[in-house]
Amino acid sequence: MLNDARQAEKDSKQTIQKHSANSLSLEKCLELYFPDNNFSKETLIQNTKDLELHFKNYFKKLENEKFPSKAKPYPVDYSIRTDSRLFLYVLCKMLKPNTVVETGVAYGQSSSYILQALKENNKGILYSVDNIFRPWESLGKIGDAIPQNLRERWKLVAGSSAEKLEETLRSKKTIDMFLHDSLHTYKNMLFEYNITWPFIKKNGFLISDDILENNAFLDFYSSVNGSPILMTSDQHNEIFLGIIRKK
Repeated sequence: MLNDARQAEKDSKQTIQKHSANSLSLEKCLELYFPDNNFSKETLIQNTKDLELHFKNYFKKLENEKFPSKAKPYPVDYSIRTDSRLFLYVLCKMLKPNTVVETGVAYGQSSSYILQALKENNKGILYSVDNIFRPWESLGKIGDAIPQNLRERWKLVAGSSAEKLEETLRSKKTIDMFLHDSLHTYKNMLFEYNITWPFIKKNGFLISDDILENNAFLDFYSSVNGSPILMTSDQHNEIFLGIIRKK
């Protein structure tokens, strides 16, 4: 916790640079990456309505629980945004990955959207790297909300990304897709991007949540000459997901 606080304090002194990358909505992102398919947000919402209902019921049960506590170790608004979850779902549907790696799980909402696509593909494994970082957290609560029928293709790797990410990547040799959603500090984000990039296959994806809190994502894609897309909300044009396809 002290280490996290020190990194956050250092980040607060950064001058946040402006991204030069294109900002696109969910549907525009899908048009760019999959031009021969007619996706709509409404269709994706319909395809994942059972999953959305599952999470609505799960979080309703937590309404009267105190945060932070063993019963409610993460804030309920901790989860990745709706458009981001839908993008992860359709990306996995189209990419048909063998191996997906993510860092940061919390209750497992984004994990579940990936796993739903893997189940429908009947192919692929999601490796999730996460650990206990606070006294009120527990291994049993990591991914607690992931539906039982999706867990067959899920492997939790217990440990921090500093301890377990490179080991996990080397054991797979190559991966199709990486999602960063763990500690959002410059040091940790840049570490994860740099460690993971060599293992991503050609035409594979590196995706990062919370890219505006520091300059890590910008510095990374500048260093690898990446051509990122910044996904935005339709209503407020707020950037909330960074996407790089490896050429």
